[in-house]
Amino acid sequence: MEQGGNYSYSAAPAPAAVKTTTSRQKYRDDGENAGGDALNLMSDPRVVRGSTYAAKVVTATNKADLAKRNRPLPRRKVGTRRSSTPPPVDGRAHMDIQTDDVLEELTDRPIELDAETQTPALVDRPPSPLFVKARIGHDAETQIMSGDLFNFDLEVEPILEVLVGKNMHTALLELMQEDELSAIRLQQEEFEGIRNVELAEVQRLEAESRRRGQEKERRLAQERARLAAKRALEEKIAARSFSSSYLGSMHTNVFDTLIREGFFYDPLRKEVEDIFMLGVVNTVKEKADAYKAAEEIGLELLESARTFARNFGEEAVMLRRLLAERLAREAALRAAQDAEVKRLAEEAARAAEAAEGEAPPE
Repeated sequence: MEQGGNYSYSAAPAPAAVKTTTSRQKYRDDGENAGGDALNLMSDPRVVRGSTYAAKVVTATNKADLAKRNRPLPRRKVGTRRSSTPPPVDGRAHMDIQTDDVLEELTDRPIELDAETQTPALVDRPPSPLFVKARIGHDAETQIMSGDLFNFDLEVEPILEVLVGKNMHTALLELMQEDELSAIRLQQEEFEGIRNVELAEVQRLEAESRRRGQEKERRLAQERARLAAKRALEEKIAARSFSSSYLGSMHTNVFDTLIREGFFYDPLRKEVEDIFMLGVVNTVKEKADAYKAAEEIGLELLESARTFARNFGEEAVMLRRLLAERLAREAALRAAQDAEVKRLAEEAARAAEAAEGEAPPE
């Protein structure tokens, strides 16, 4: 029923009725079941398993246990009490076993996993706790006799078959793997032998080819040396024949050529040309160099005199201009002073006339 966006129930919830005829309290104490009814913690739906942050998962076994617990208890006589688990026989002890459909790993502490998340800075409200409905109704119990849940001789047979079959299968796989490895090793050794024979043959062929190439290079070098020696011999023969034909006619003309080229000369003429004329030319050159140096010095003096005269004229013009400007400023200053004196005199005269006009007659 919806009223203003909220849901309400047709009947208000009411607490369960509390029995007052017996001494049993509303909630059981911790030591109530110490020596009484049997309690299996592995099938108790009130025991939380796994992560306490995850939603509570209800399995088929838990649903069946809840249905059993929610069934109304049969009426029994006052003073009667249901028997607990029978004590173990001599030499044996009871132990907790798991009877759920889905096997769970039993550990001393739950598995912990580290996880990180990024929370917005503005979110200050903590997450809402998981809603757990308050317990209502009555608890129910059952008794399990020895041999009702587990028959070791009957139920261990498939497990042993699986273990033995798995071991046999693993042993057969290992044996087949060893046979395969041995076959691969034999094939590899055969391949290595064939490859070594082929490699030796290839090396022999390469060595033979290398020897043939070296022999060919030696023959080519010998042929090139023979051709070079033959060419040098031909050049020597041609040079000898040319020199013999050239020197035959040169013997008669050698003295004429030496005289024409100056190898035979007059000692007096040679001395005059090489010694006397050389001194005369050097003396004339020194005098000419002195005259040229004096001419350059004179030109430098004239250039410095022109530069000094030009600078002196510019300075004189600048001084005349400065003097004219100063005289003009002084004349203007004197004119201003004369005008100021004249103005003051006029003001004094006007003041005197005004004073005479204002004086009372006697």
